[in-house]
Amino acid sequence: MKYLSQWVTLLLAGIAIAGVYFYVTHAVEAQKNRIQTPRPKAPEQAVELSTTTTTTGRYTATITASGLVKPRYSLTMTSQVSGEVIRLSEQFEPGQVVKKGHILGQLQNRELNSSVASAKNTLAAAELALKEEIRQGEQARAEWEAAGFTDEPDSDLVLRAPQLAAAKTEVEAAKAALTNAQSKLEHSKLIAPFDALIVARNISPGSYLSAGSDIATLYSTDRADIQLDLSNSDWLKLPDSRTLLEKSWPVLISSIDANDTWQGKVLSIHQHINETTRMRSLTISLNNPLGQTPALIPGAFVNVSIQGKPLDNLWRLPNTALSQKSEIWYLDENSRLAAFETTPRLVDSQYVYIQVPEAMREKTVQVVVQPYNSYVKGTLAKTLNASTTPSKGAKP
Repeated sequence: MKYLSQWVTLLLAGIAIAGVYFYVTHAVEAQKNRIQTPRPKAPEQAVELSTTTTTTGRYTATITASGLVKPRYSLTMTSQVSGEVIRLSEQFEPGQVVKKGHILGQLQNRELNSSVASAKNTLAAAELALKEEIRQGEQARAEWEAAGFTDEPDSDLVLRAPQLAAAKTEVEAAKAALTNAQSKLEHSKLIAPFDALIVARNISPGSYLSAGSDIATLYSTDRADIQLDLSNSDWLKLPDSRTLLEKSWPVLISSIDANDTWQGKVLSIHQHINETTRMRSLTISLNNPLGQTPALIPGAFVNVSIQGKPLDNLWRLPNTALSQKSEIWYLDENSRLAAFETTPRLVDSQYVYIQVPEAMREKTVQVVVQPYNSYVKGTLAKTLNASTTPSKGAKP
């Protein structure tokens, strides 16, 4: 009985061990099956973005630059002769405008008057000598012919030809001397060389001037000029030089300190690039600046706006649409994020104007209004509060 009990105990223990083994094995297999079974894939979440709907259009740039108003001519008037100032015009005051030929003042120089009188006397004597020489030459020829000579004499001195030429030369020299003396005397009158604004007067009655002394500073009033320095990118927005010069291209001059405006025109285009600034200039002009309402005063600092040429195949987008990496982000045909690098063709206070890639020119595209550097290409996205860009053809 003792041995039978031991065998029963061993048999039961074996059965228990086998049961535990099979249980553990079954549990392990079940766990493996649970691990190997793939979990169902979670649906992809679309990123919500604010976008704007844009299409390709034509836009016209406006180039704006600042410049200084200068007169067409700026002259420091100097005295051509010496003399004492004996009279000044009442209009010869700073701020006054005088016409060309207006006598600003008068110098007195008795030597100039004496020189004119002396030159006149010399001319009269030379003309008298010429007349006498002409008479003597006629008499010499008459005597030569009366003597029965038919040929010309061996020497032209016989008929006084050299003497006549010398007498004529004396007359011409006397006339030149008189003209020179009269010119110096005329320079004793201080005459405005063009329609002018008196900027400064440097003389007073009783002043004694030497030749070359400063008399006044004059600005011409017929035209005001404004030189603008433009970068190469600005020149690319403008029409060609012939169009600018021949077609009265629109130019608006505006005051910086007020709301005053004037309509100018392109006067000239500089055909060289400044070696220091690497910029090229053009000159804007306005006729009769002081006669405008209001007057455009020399020395004023103004803004000038020039209409550019039309540019095709552009997107007009909010300024925020251009990322910090100079990228434009948009939604492709699968509603996934895509981007391309670009440099704006035009920029104003509200918009950037982007050259559209050729493959996208005929499409309507949803462009991200405010992209972030964390965006990843290919991310699923959906629009939120989509807007529409302004109509085609607007001017920046």
